Amino acid sequence: MLLSPRLFKIICASFGTSMLSRQGVHPTIPADVSIPTPTFEPVYDATLLLVYNAQDLVVGPFGKRAFIGFLGGNLTNYATGALEDQIIPSFGGEFGVVSSSNGMFYADVALAVQWTDDDKYAFLRVHGVGRAGKQYIQYISHRLETDSTTRQNLVENVLLVSITIDTNNSPSNETLRYFRLFLMNSTKPSISP
Repeated sequence: MLLSPRLFKIICASFGTSMLSRQGVHPTIPADVSIPTPTFEPVYDATLLLVYNAQDLVVGPFGKRAFIGFLGGNLTNYATGALEDQIIPSFGGEFGVVSSSNGMFYADVALAVQWTDDDKYAFLRVHGVGRAGKQYIQYISHRLETDSTTRQNLVENVLLVSITIDTNNSPSNETLRYFRLFLMNSTKPSISP
């Protein structure tokens, strides 16, 4: 026999209240638990070329969704300036949304690159939030997949990306997007024996 909707609501409300009453105050982090503040070091600078048109934004339930393809670009070594990869044109793009409630841009980027030294490929996935407009900066979580043996530290570690768009120095009818990729260089959290 099924419960009546009224009885079901009463049981759910009672169960929820009893669970809340058991929450209490939890202890603070013990002294033997180490949670270091993460620090990051710059690894790559990137230039990405895209064509932005107003029709690339589609109105949806949360705001304007972007559908912007990439024309190409490259990553250079932050320390030396040496070219390390080429961004593969017409693969992936920007699929983020400009929120209609707060005007923030919630980035969703996918792109592929080919390393210049070993010709291996990498797939990058980027999510984040920043200010929408002609120039914006955002800090983003980042994931990289590659079988390049010399870049497994990028696969196994936390990455961060900072992005800006340059509409002033971009070629005619195109937009330059710059980003810097950072690698976490701090220790991982631990519990002392």
